[in-house]
Amino acid sequence: MKSNYSNISGMTGRIYNTFTKSMSFCSWKCRLKNRHLKTKNDRLRLRYAFLILFFVGTGVAASVVKSHHQKAFDQYSMQLASIEPYAGPGMHNYSYNDQDLLGSIHKNFNIASALLGNRFQKHANDNSKDITVKSGDSIGLVLERAGVGASESKQIIDSMKDHFDPRKVRAGQTIALHFDHQDGEKVLNEFKLPLDKIKTLVVYRGDERFQSSIQEKAVKKVVRAQQAKIKVSLYGSAAKAGIPDAITAEAIRIYSWNTDFQRDIRQNDVLEVMYEAYETEDGHVAKYGDVLYARLQTRYSDIPLYRYEMANGMVDYFMPDGVSIKRTLMQTPVDGARISSGFGMRKHPILGYNKMHKGVDFAAPTGTPIYAAGDGVVERAGWASGYGKFVKIRHNSSLQTAYGHMSKIKVKAGQRVKQGQVIALVGSTGRSTGPHLHYEVLKNGKHVNPRSLKLPTGKELKGNDKRNFETIVRKLNRQFVASLEGRKIALKEYNSDDNS
Repeated sequence: MKSNYSNISGMTGRIYNTFTKSMSFCSWKCRLKNRHLKTKNDRLRLRYAFLILFFVGTGVAASVVKSHHQKAFDQYSMQLASIEPYAGPGMHNYSYNDQDLLGSIHKNFNIASALLGNRFQKHANDNSKDITVKSGDSIGLVLERAGVGASESKQIIDSMKDHFDPRKVRAGQTIALHFDHQDGEKVLNEFKLPLDKIKTLVVYRGDERFQSSIQEKAVKKVVRAQQAKIKVSLYGSAAKAGIPDAITAEAIRIYSWNTDFQRDIRQNDVLEVMYEAYETEDGHVAKYGDVLYARLQTRYSDIPLYRYEMANGMVDYFMPDGVSIKRTLMQTPVDGARISSGFGMRKHPILGYNKMHKGVDFAAPTGTPIYAAGDGVVERAGWASGYGKFVKIRHNSSLQTAYGHMSKIKVKAGQRVKQGQVIALVGSTGRSTGPHLHYEVLKNGKHVNPRSLKLPTGKELKGNDKRNFETIVRKLNRQFVASLEGRKIALKEYNSDDNS
């Protein structure tokens, strides 16, 4: 204790001597006299004693604080160096004075790391901006709101025209913008617009002007197999079993040649499908390919079908005996429809008297696709009095089909169409009480009941085509069983893990 007192006394004496010399200098420069500093008893005046104590206290406090901050900064410097890969190079090379605030407010390294993380995340967010296109927006308007000048906006729009029509940007699309800092200003460096699940339009700053390109995700083709037992509806049961709607729709189209999906499908019927899917590396399905195999088991029939490409390049679906399921005409030329009125005499719902109904009415929502019932040439496409929007197709020398009350026609007179091709959309034009398709079949110029018409079956494979087809059938059967069993095992393992 005595030693500490001696040290403080010595320090005070040294400070007093320095202070006295300073005052002497001051007295010479400021005309201070000795009596201003000392009393008559040659003692230091009290006010100057307080001034000396203030200097002493300030010096000691500054020394202690600086020592504490220096130690804290040394510690943070080491810690900052350890997170340099995250924070950025050179973060630990600042001088002590630049980091006083950091050392005084951080309590531990966790807080420092969190604050630094937020700081650099905010900096990254400042450089990147995602903008969702709103209704009525244009590319130019989006860029203007992001602070891009008119000249650069025009360059960007012009550069993307080789790959994308800027006028076709849709509400809900997300545009990603990335900015750089040049000469203290924020400038747009990159513009990204996803076009679909695979392709992204990229506009980037080149040496002189903006340039554009298309980035595509790599996709691989995989084969999927599923089986659905129908409970309430075909679409609902198929979706529950994991069959995509697009594949279900394709299966319905394939079987439409000889199956009425409104009348023939019942509870506990079974649909099996094996199909191609194109997936990205992150597991997103970019698109679906062909249905390779399908099997529809109903109380009336059990029909397996196999996709086969013939020697002449034509593709069709064949039953195991090599006979195409395609008939001359489809039984149901519209998906998911119910028969609302049959062929024969009836009381007309609008005219109010009995009149021959020369076709079959299929009730379906407005906009439902209508298919050509068979290959042929469009004889008429346009308005036809009470039929409203009307299409008539000649299939051969003896068969014609007619379609009425459509909301939109998608073919023209003289156009050749394929069986299953969309020719129009369901509507309620002409003399109609609600959206439906009026469907007629004419044989040798006379109306016949489409439901009772006996039509020949499709093509039958022979020779090399028949032998190659039989090989394909065996291969697809094995592949379906293996794929389906693999899926069931995976589901069993998943359920086991989920219940544990």
